[in-house]
Amino acid sequence: MAKLNQTNTEEPWRTRLREAIEASGKSQRAISLESGCGAGYLNAVFKEGKDPTVNKLLAICAAIPVSATWVLYGANVTDEDLELLEIMQASPRAREAVLTLLKQARQH
Repeated sequence: MAKLNQTNTEEPWRTRLREAIEASGKSQRAISLESGCGAGYLNAVFKEGKDPTVNKLLAICAAIPVSATWVLYGANVTDEDLELLEIMQASPRAREAVLTLLKQARQH
């Protein structure tokens, strides 16, 4: 498989997306079509600097498949991470307790 062109000034999320596409073994065109975008959509993202909408990026990530969180931030979110976030959002008291525990663990 040929390497996709990459510039040194490419934004990190574009680099991660490009790497995920390469690892998938699928072509940009195939992923663009599978995600419901035009055939040249990913070409425009990489060559023209087009910024995808959230919905299109999510569809592209699903077609690869790769986590949108990894593409955007370089980190994967597990089911346990999501559960912890939901608990902390629902309860300020739980959030405070978790943060206290994490700060204590970091000090030791």
